[in-house]
Amino acid sequence: MRFIKKGDKILAAVFDGTFEDGTKPLTEESLPLQIIGLKHPAGKTLVAHAHRPEKRTTDKLSEALMVFSGVVKVGIYDGKDLFASEELRAGQGVQAINCGIGIEVLEDATMMEFKNGPFVE
Repeated sequence: MRFIKKGDKILAAVFDGTFEDGTKPLTEESLPLQIIGLKHPAGKTLVAHAHRPEKRTTDKLSEALMVFSGVVKVGIYDGKDLFASEELRAGQGVQAINCGIGIEVLEDATMMEFKNGPFVE
């Protein structure tokens, strides 16, 4: 994983599809959308759990995009300005932390987008 920064501001996190063994946080716990990497061998059982209801307040929408098949080009926007672009393939993804994103599908693609909610616009 690596970060796209503008000065000291982290715009996005790019996930390259490689994981450390175990259950490891990939993003800071202070972010509205936290991403955890999980890499475990066959036979491993992860303890069942639920997160207790708790009021959480955030002032921004956060989103992440994971690519399952195909190839996409993701534009990283600082405001309305294109700051960087990343080509992502199956098993890779990006989290928009302090940016907007645009997606161009280069090869037929299947993706999943995650957002903190509720999403109202």
